[in-house]
Amino acid sequence: MSERVAIALLNNEFQGIKVREAFKFLYSDQEILRFKSAEALGVLCRGNLAYNYLLRLFWHLSDESGAYCIGAPLAIAEIGLRNPEIFESFKFKFLYLLENEEVEKCYVAYGILRNANTYKGTEAKNLLRKKLLELEDPRFKAYAILALKKMGEKVEVPSLNTKVSLYNGKEIVEIEFAKIHELQHL
Repeated sequence: MSERVAIALLNNEFQGIKVREAFKFLYSDQEILRFKSAEALGVLCRGNLAYNYLLRLFWHLSDESGAYCIGAPLAIAEIGLRNPEIFESFKFKFLYLLENEEVEKCYVAYGILRNANTYKGTEAKNLLRKKLLELEDPRFKAYAILALKKMGEKVEVPSLNTKVSLYNGKEIVEIEFAKIHELQHL
């Protein structure tokens, strides 16, 4: 069953997947499956189900039993993108995941990028700029810069002589950091 679901996720065939099946892949050791699972949850979760899963995902980020969910920020972002009226009450809680030491911050930056229209005119730009100075992770920096640009902010791309692996909406691609502005996704 897991292989069938993984194949469906990779092929963007979300309608034949149950929410709980997609949810399991947020824990996958394959990053592409975490992104695809999050997208599936965004498509499958509407209304009360979306609200309940947003609560559940935030809980999974703070679970001390060891059930920490690495892909939770991705799913929160995708559910929020497709349920903006529900995400409105969660958007600042999501933004301040950037202050949480345990959360995969590049996924939070990706989520802010996905929901950039929601964050225009908020303190998101200030927090992202602050974290750009504090964090060394090139993936975080790339997603944060793209998010700031999508929010209409001017931002200089630092000259990092490195390649970075980013999700472009279809697959994970490796590009030179200096060329992140060329990404045509999201």
